Amino acid sequence: MSRAERRAYKRLMKNQDPYAVPAAQRTRMDQQRTRRLRSRPPAGEFHFLTRRFLVWLLGGALVIGLAAFSIAWPNGMPMAGYVGIAAALGWGALAAVVRLAQRRMAGRST
Repeated sequence: MSRAERRAYKRLMKNQDPYAVPAAQRTRMDQQRTRRLRSRPPAGEFHFLTRRFLVWLLGGALVIGLAAFSIAWPNGMPMAGYVGIAAALGWGALAAVVRLAQRRMAGRST
């Protein structure tokens, strides 16, 4: 950069704050802040049985149970039924354990 260019640059930047955040970056920071605030868990009491949890529990049990039933079908009817029921109960137990873990983590964060 030549001396003249340097002087012109200094003249342009004379009354500018060197630590100011550009407008585009400020907008991006505001968007990230609002996204972060929206993604926070809701404050308040934790409810174990919610409509959303029941839909996930029953829907997942149905899908997993039918999949296990259809996989075990060549072994005969009573055994396939038992396998399907066991898989559905396993899904329910896993969902309950995950929900209890969520409850513990919600208690620690508030």
